[in-house]
Amino acid sequence: MRDSNRSVPNRVPLTEEQNFLLRSLDDLETEHSKGDLSDDEYVTLRNDYTHRLAAVTRVIAGSEPASSPEKPKRYLWWMSAIVLIGIAAGYAVAQSSGLRAPGEPLSGEIDRSPRNRLADARNLFFADDMEGARGIVEEVLRDAPGMSEALVLSAQIHERMTNPLAAIRQLDEVLESDPTNIDALTLRGWILVRIDDPGVREEGVESLDQAISMQPDGYDPYIFRGFVARELERDLDLAIRMYEMALDRDPPNAMQTQLNRIIEEMRSELNRTSG
Repeated sequence: MRDSNRSVPNRVPLTEEQNFLLRSLDDLETEHSKGDLSDDEYVTLRNDYTHRLAAVTRVIAGSEPASSPEKPKRYLWWMSAIVLIGIAAGYAVAQSSGLRAPGEPLSGEIDRSPRNRLADARNLFFADDMEGARGIVEEVLRDAPGMSEALVLSAQIHERMTNPLAAIRQLDEVLESDPTNIDALTLRGWILVRIDDPGVREEGVESLDQAISMQPDGYDPYIFRGFVARELERDLDLAIRMYEMALDRDPPNAMQTQLNRIIEEMRSELNRTSG
């Protein structure tokens, strides 16, 4: 059993992540050159992979600790590096859909409406400008305090800035008024399963399972749940099912390539252990 008080990161999953991200960057170049990714998708994915690869490499090299000694529970940041979820399409599509936000005009200065300002914040988030994104989101929430899309994006920003508790507070605010908000349930579950405490992690799995129980059209919850099944629960059969369900929801081509590769690796591992 993992010692929850360990401060030294497990180098095996870190190295696997580093190799995974290096392969992902190579695949991105191929997919983009073939025209399977738009320029915007390519830049967004490349920026995210590069940012996460740098973070993982620093931890492996020992120049940056995997956790802060001041925090009572170790937050497993190394697990975020594999996440392809929501970068190319998932959250962007989910959060830009829907009706008018509170305070959004029917006509007039559309470029300053909460939803359009939120789109600007999302672009800054994907460009790794967390401070810029946070400033716009805070402005949007002052004008439209009940806007769930803004609260979820704000939680994403807090999560990226290593402030999971602030993220959870905002997601709980969304779920208080909308208990079936799939984006909030998914992100909440993903944050909680990376807190190195069995009870908290179990609560995170429950949030992910609740999101999946609603059979969402997006692939994000299935990839998150599959990753947890593989890396934390060592339930490869469940992980394969989750990744296959994600593939059924037509994620971007680069993501499909990675998911298929991971599924094949897990099947090979199952064959070795059963043989």
